[in-house]
Amino acid sequence: MLEIMKSIHNFCVKHNIRYNMLFGTLLGAVRHKGFIPWDNDIDIGIPRPDYDRLISLLNAGEKIGDHYYHLHYTTDENYFYQITRICDDRTSVEPKYIRKKIKKMGVWVDIFPIDGIPDRTPTGILRRTRLFINKNLQNADIYAVRGKKGITNKFKLVSVKIFPNAKKRNYLIDKILRATPFESAKAVGDMEDRHEIVFPQTQNDYSAAILMPFEDAEFYAPKNWEKFLKHVYGDYMQLPPEDKRKTHPTGCKWL
Repeated sequence: MLEIMKSIHNFCVKHNIRYNMLFGTLLGAVRHKGFIPWDNDIDIGIPRPDYDRLISLLNAGEKIGDHYYHLHYTTDENYFYQITRICDDRTSVEPKYIRKKIKKMGVWVDIFPIDGIPDRTPTGILRRTRLFINKNLQNADIYAVRGKKGITNKFKLVSVKIFPNAKKRNYLIDKILRATPFESAKAVGDMEDRHEIVFPQTQNDYSAAILMPFEDAEFYAPKNWEKFLKHVYGDYMQLPPEDKRKTHPTGCKWL
């Protein structure tokens, strides 16, 4: 993942694509100068205009690295995420928590589109509501695993049968997200992730991002990183209890 991220950084610098480390990746950079010891993913955010340009470049055949390829809903009919993943083709990942098997998925770095956050006007509230409904349906498409116990999973399985148009939903969600343009929004953030950790940043956090050490490299971080981490994690320098130090169950292997 670190080598993938180095290549992403170089690609973004070459093509003048803005990005920032997000969530646990940013926390790891600040608290551990790299990966959180029990974590096993990397998350970055790219403003929607730059994100769309990145996807266009990759779909046109541009390469981030010799062994790297991208996963996007336009490249795999079973990939129901809004985010893009840059994967290593020398590895294989088969997470058991995903309902439909993706044709090819290697160890990855997640790239989140950063969009304008709708205001609290009737139009903005309608966009938030439509996004909330469609994101929950999208997550049912991803995580409704047959044989898994629990009322929540049963509800997801029923939802998948009633609302089966998963592929169209990807395009619909992107349309909703783009309705509040990044360039003119007062605040921006990761709106696609079910509003779980929507923290309002500004365009300046991406236009004037700062380099921060991460392992043996440096990657970009939001200018207001301390405010971001306090909002998301509270006392972010305090280590969580050992039973909360969870690793994502990815089932990855070398090919």
